[in-house]
Parts: sequence; C-alpha cells; structure tokens
Amino acid sequence: MAQANESEYVTLESSDGFQFVIHREAAMLSGTVKNMLSSSGQFTETTEGIIHFRDIKAVILEKVCKYWYYKARYLNSVTEIPHFEIEPEYALETLMAADFLDT
Repeated sequence: MAQANESEYVTLESSDGFQFVIHREAAMLSGTVKNMLSSSGQFTETTEGIIHFRDIKAVILEKVCKYWYYKARYLNSVTEIPHFEIEPEYALETLMAADFLDT
C-alpha cells in the first residue's frame, strides 16, 4: 500500500521524451525501480515519482511496462501462463533494459 506521500502511479520517461504513467505496484516489480522509489534521500525519483531513463527508448520502455503488468497478472497463477511476445528486432535492447531494471 502506498504511504501518504506516495502516489498510486509513477511516471517513467524514456530517452526520447515519452512518458509512461503506470501503477506504482507494477513498477515496483523491478528491483531497480523499487530501489529508486524507496530510497530514504530527497532524490527526484522518491519525491516526485518520476524516473528518467536516459538509455532506454520509448519502444523498449513500453514493452518493459507491458511485461510488468503481465508479470503482476500471472505472478501467482496456477493456470497455464501465455507466452509474452517480444519482437525479434527489439529482443536485444529489451533484454539489456530488463537486465538493468532487474526485471
């Protein structure tokens, strides 16, 4: 549950300036994002709920956001989990972003 000073949503900004507003709970599935949003200092990410990714393009960040929602939906599923599609032309960049984001 979000604390009083935390919004239910967080804004992620790609290197090419696109913003994605997603549920904080979904974003927190990333170890990196969780650390950014949970730090005890007065960092912009913690105080404003906005994270700037200088090295992740919008097309990749969008795919990562979709994956977080996919992961949240099927986290404790006992049924068969559908395949998460990643287009071959974005596979390497998506893998690199996922590694950085600890997803």
